[in-house]
Amino acid sequence: MIRIVSALALGTALLLSAIAVALAQTTPAQIVKERQEGMEHNWTEYFRDISGTMKTASPDLALIATKAAGASENLKKLEQLFPPGTGRDVAPKTRAKPEVWTNRAEFDAAFKNLIDATNTLADAAKKGDVEKVKVQWQATAKACGGCHGGPKKSGGKFRFEEE
Repeated sequence: MIRIVSALALGTALLLSAIAVALAQTTPAQIVKERQEGMEHNWTEYFRDISGTMKTASPDLALIATKAAGASENLKKLEQLFPPGTGRDVAPKTRAKPEVWTNRAEFDAAFKNLIDATNTLADAAKKGDVEKVKVQWQATAKACGGCHGGPKKSGGKFRFEEE
C-alpha cells in the first residue's frame, strides 16, 4: 500500500513538473493568440446565438441555458490567459491595455462580474423565467462592457480599439 501511494505521489509530482515546464515554454505571443481566439470563440459559439434568440418573440430558453453555461466555462479558462508579461510591450498584437496589469484588482473584478452575470443568465433560463432572462441578458452585455465597449472596433477600459 505504501509503495502504491509513493508511486502515485511520484507520478503526480512528475506530471505537475511537466505541466509547469510546458507552461513556462509558452511564449507571450502564444498566450495572446490563445486568449484572442478564446474571446472570439465566446462570441461565435455562445453569445451570438443568445443574441439571435433574444431578438425573437419567444427566446429559446434551453439554447440560452446551454450557451450561457458554455460561455461561463470558456470565460473561466480565459481568465487565466492574462498573466503578467503578455502586454503590448512583449506581444504587440494584443489589444489588452496596460491597465489589465496595473489595475489588476479592478480587471479581475470586472472579469468575475462577467462570469457571474453569465451564470445568472444560465440559471434564469434553466428556471424558465423569460422576464428575468431579458433583464439578465442586458446585465450580461453590460458586464462585457466592463472591459471593452462592445464590437471589435471599440476600445474600452481594458482594451485598445481595433487598428
